[in-house]
Amino acid sequence: KRLGEGKKPATVNRELSCLRSLINVAIKRDIYSGRNPVSGMKFLEENNQIERILTLEEEVRLLNSSPLHLKPIIITALNTGLRKSEILHLKWENVDLKNDIVTIQVESSKNKRQKRIPLNSKMKALMNSLYAISGTTEYVFLNSRGMPFKDYNSIKTSFSNACKKAHITGLRFHDLRHSCASRMVENGANIVAVSKILGHSTLSITMRYLHPDKSLIEAVEALNIIKEGPKF
Repeated sequence: KRLGEGKKPATVNRELSCLRSLINVAIKRDIYSGRNPVSGMKFLEENNQIERILTLEEEVRLLNSSPLHLKPIIITALNTGLRKSEILHLKWENVDLKNDIVTIQVESSKNKRQKRIPLNSKMKALMNSLYAISGTTEYVFLNSRGMPFKDYNSIKTSFSNACKKAHITGLRFHDLRHSCASRMVENGANIVAVSKILGHSTLSITMRYLHPDKSLIEAVEALNIIKEGPKF
């Protein structure tokens, strides 16, 4: 039923997991008697592959279609790989403009691990520009009214409207993180370094952004020396 409502397998699995935990608590407290009906259920297979990568041409259109408060947020996502919540809740106390490093504290990190992200030249210029605007406030990014964002859904409407205006379909904000990772890998960045920047718990998660290198491509291209294949 939930799939029929447009929910993704990952969302359904999280709901089932939550329901299973609640029933287990109820059983322990003698509020519910009997077997947990969720315990025997098989969770849905999740497709965690990359769904959408933003092209450079689309990036230009998206930025040109975005309101002033949204542009720096998009630029930050594409140049740091930070998650939406990490960006919107970033405080100036965690931005080191002298050493050009942003620190995501444990309480703000999805994996509950501190991570330090170096700023590239575009981000250095952006942060210095933002500091001139919001440097006296606690948070780096402010909404159109000059106030901190309340939650990670605060830019949902403005991002959706910007995509529509730019004629970009099928793009989620989280895909900007995917785009950042893919761009780093495609330009020869070390996969271990990319994994640390993204804050992945294991290297295998980052490996999905890794494309066959030149030596592998040359190896399979060498098969072209066979002029004729078997006839079927």
